[in-house]
Amino acid sequence: MCVLRVSSKRNSLAAVLARTRLPHYETHDKSELQPYGRKKGKPFGYSGFKSAVSDKGFSDLPGQIRDAVQYLKRHRNAIAKLRKTSGVYDIRLDFGNALRIGSKLAAQFDYFPPDLILLAGELGVGIQMSLYPISTRMKSDAKKRI
Repeated sequence: MCVLRVSSKRNSLAAVLARTRLPHYETHDKSELQPYGRKKGKPFGYSGFKSAVSDKGFSDLPGQIRDAVQYLKRHRNAIAKLRKTSGVYDIRLDFGNALRIGSKLAAQFDYFPPDLILLAGELGVGIQMSLYPISTRMKSDAKKRI
């Protein structure tokens, strides 16, 4: 799964989102209390939102990348406007990826192609990879896809 994450110093991004029509979910205002995590019950301290970029699984990074390139092309104008919005200080693509390092693998290498990097760079969008350990069930599901 790949998600676009946006953070702003503004109290809220609701008006900005209404103007850009960028698809989004899990929005929050600066003063809203965090519902989970180590800062649960404390204000976020920034406004933000997430936008679903790809629903491909943790073991399909190439599919996530293809979806991300299409997403950036489709929403280029909205992201460019968002980047120019006062207070927006971080826009990033977060790629969820399976952690493959373990008893049989000592290192993990993943590749981001130039077309993604160029497009993201032009729009001022960062790239992040979040690694998740895969369970036995996830491993068997991944093997079935290969």
